[in-house]
Amino acid sequence: MNKSNLIIFVVALVAMLSGIWVYQHQRGDFYDLDETAYRWSQLNQETLIVNYFAEWCAPCIKEIPELNALHGWIQQQPKMTFIAVSYDALSTAELDEIRRKYDMQFALVAEPGEHFPIAKPNYLPATFIVNKGVLHGPLLGEQTFQTLKNAIEEVMSKH
Repeated sequence: MNKSNLIIFVVALVAMLSGIWVYQHQRGDFYDLDETAYRWSQLNQETLIVNYFAEWCAPCIKEIPELNALHGWIQQQPKMTFIAVSYDALSTAELDEIRRKYDMQFALVAEPGEHFPIAKPNYLPATFIVNKGVLHGPLLGEQTFQTLKNAIEEVMSKH
């Protein structure tokens, strides 16, 4: 192999490896309905609030205005993310219909993926707080904005 072929080979190899690295770092571990990518490596550095819900769960539907208020508050907080996960296996179209029907203003996840560290709860609604990789909760049953905010602030004050 002559010198110019070797240079071309090395440049191509570096370009390919760079492309793989960029792809891996841009790919999400799971996505919400708006196709926003979430990565656990990033979320483990933040405070993540996860609410499991189902349309057939009356308390879940009743707490949606409280979750909308929580979402508004969380948007003003640094390094804090709130998502709601469908308890039922729904298509993105079905979940989007539920979002519009109940005016859910927060991120919804149809399928959190196999590496999602929060197991499906036995009771609904269930809200979990993950602060810097440490799981807290669940808060079971219908919550208010104030009970959720208080729980988040309590968890954050411990770390």
